[in-house]
Amino acid sequence: MAFSKVVEARIWGVTSQNSDARITTGDSAAGTFTGLVNPLKGSLLWDRAQYILKTVAVAGGATGGSYTVTIQTDAVVGYTALPICSVVLGPNSPTTVVMGSSHGSPGSPLPTHMFIDQTATGGGLTLQCHVIAKQYRGVLGSPASNTSERIIQGNMLRGASYSGGPFTDGRGMTEDATFTLGTTGSTLGLHRMRLWDTAFYWVVNGVSVAGTHDVDLISVIDGTTFSFASTNAVGGAGGAVSAAGEKVPITSLIGGQSPSPTAIIWTEVGAGGISDARVVVLAKSGRGSLAKS
Repeated sequence: MAFSKVVEARIWGVTSQNSDARITTGDSAAGTFTGLVNPLKGSLLWDRAQYILKTVAVAGGATGGSYTVTIQTDAVVGYTALPICSVVLGPNSPTTVVMGSSHGSPGSPLPTHMFIDQTATGGGLTLQCHVIAKQYRGVLGSPASNTSERIIQGNMLRGASYSGGPFTDGRGMTEDATFTLGTTGSTLGLHRMRLWDTAFYWVVNGVSVAGTHDVDLISVIDGTTFSFASTNAVGGAGGAVSAAGEKVPITSLIGGQSPSPTAIIWTEVGAGGISDARVVVLAKSGRGSLAKS
């Protein structure tokens, strides 16, 4: 398998975990942690990555506990606990679970932590998490952002009053609004490439939140605007952005790729505002090639 230059490794192990826990790569057995070297270290963004849970078991039989397991990254500059993928496990869960991307993407940012949220007591959680991943070099038409890799990362929009910012006070997002990137928000260089192979977007809430909200990333084709990523990707009532301090993936509607974004649409689903919310991006792309006519 060496020819394919793929990383395939066990990255986390949990045995009889009967409480909340947030652990770096390694093993936790009944609350005792032993670290492992992160098998994906050395690259901030992996173009292809799959996380597979095996030997999943929740003690307590039919009345066993319930757990939300989330893989997170602390590697994006300025942020911690940005979610990558998540799954709910309980006594009726299968023993093998493939974790789907919270961004609808085939790739993954560098995973640094597993967060286990015990949402109902009743028995300890046991599992092993394995990863299969590979990455490509990437190309940029502008300098990279806070990394030696050819990757863009950082704030596209910040809903607070600061020098040079689009807000004149600290109220942030208090109504439906469209923020044009390059004027009221930053492109961070995303405008320099028309189509990005892999991009991850998040909403990071501030400490004051009222109401419920959704966020869409907008691009233009032949004069027509369209949403290519949304916190309300599944449709319905929406309002995924709703709690202070939470980090919400903006899920891709086109398989994890990203055209160059032109605007961010903020939708107030339920009345209220959010102070100091951010829209954060991590993106990488190759230059591409074309057949000669």
